Amino acid sequence: MHRRAPATERDPIGAPVRAAAPLRTKPAAQLVCALSVTLGFAAQARAQGSEVAICTDLGALTIELNDEQAPLHAANFLEYVDQGYYSGTVFHRVIADFMIQGGGFDRRLDPKQTLAPVVNESGNGLGNVRGSLAAARTDDPNSATAQYYINVADNDQLDGSAGRPGYTVFGQVTQGMEVVDAIAALPTGGAGPFSSDVPEPLVSVTSMARLDPEVQASLPVDSRTIAIRERISDALDGGNQLEVLDWLGHYRATCAVVDPDLLFIEASSAAALLRAARAQSALDEYFLLASETHADYADAVALYATVAPDVEPTIARMIGECESPTRPDIPDGAVADMEAMIAGRDDVQAFIGAGDMYLACLSQVIDAEDLSDEEHSLAVREHNRMVAVMEQLAEEFNTALRAYRDRQ
Repeated sequence: MHRRAPATERDPIGAPVRAAAPLRTKPAAQLVCALSVTLGFAAQARAQGSEVAICTDLGALTIELNDEQAPLHAANFLEYVDQGYYSGTVFHRVIADFMIQGGGFDRRLDPKQTLAPVVNESGNGLGNVRGSLAAARTDDPNSATAQYYINVADNDQLDGSAGRPGYTVFGQVTQGMEVVDAIAALPTGGAGPFSSDVPEPLVSVTSMARLDPEVQASLPVDSRTIAIRERISDALDGGNQLEVLDWLGHYRATCAVVDPDLLFIEASSAAALLRAARAQSALDEYFLLASETHADYADAVALYATVAPDVEPTIARMIGECESPTRPDIPDGAVADMEAMIAGRDDVQAFIGAGDMYLACLSQVIDAEDLSDEEHSLAVREHNRMVAVMEQLAEEFNTALRAYRDRQ
């Protein structure tokens, strides 16, 4: 936001209103059921399936999904991929000579919110062999959501048998098994909510996207990422948001660095196409990388307020005496007189003051030790929503103030 000199007798309205910056240490609401999974590159009969590029801190690997033999799990996995859900998640559970597990926790080991679980498909004839991709779950056979694991060894004890469902295999590593082995070889210990098996250092997924070999092959090898960025720019200039997202997916599949500029483009395009989940995922990444001086920062804050999911009604009961202030109207700086602008300023400043008190109250709720994971996630989401609303309101008033002063 623009800074101005302190108010003078000739400037009775005063300086632009400023709200507190969003808390980057507080993620958007994230929730997943706790897992208690007791968890060769052997050949398995399969048809050509969808391919996904997984980019990690230690290198890239390619997964081919068993779309025909595990249609529910493959479609479920691709939905998370297309949402950008897995970017920023970590491999939180690693057991040497067994498996590596990820897909449910971010870099702070906070859980992520998931879609509905899928029905077990472990009777599809696919086994938990080395290099296979399978769905993590609880003791409930039909509880698999976003978490997955990759077998480092043949683990046929995880396969189903007559009358006993196993763990559903729905894909296999086709390239990059050395990356899986490198993750599996890391030392482990306790961290975050886990008493053991967390690798040191944490290995995160930097991007995950569908892989289209034909598109990749059509681009120059030495300047593939440059060529894709040009395609993104052309699609953006042409106002083709769907094409923008398609090329951003191809860009992510190269495992190139995704900078704040691209993340804001991704979020804006996804929001324009009403793909709120992908927009929010891109913005979560954006706020981890961008500073408040980034050209699109204020717009990103405003966009986040529009794409973040509505807070569940249960939040009202959970936060107790924390009182959310009512958002005031902003005067139209193009036509408002000085009296209306001063009244508008006072209303906005009062709202921000009340908002700060609300955030302080929410912080006490968030820090309470007796909260469940769900309650903690809801409170964090409400905290972030309020910060975004305060930032957006302040920016709207400052825009109106600039319009008013331009008339003077």
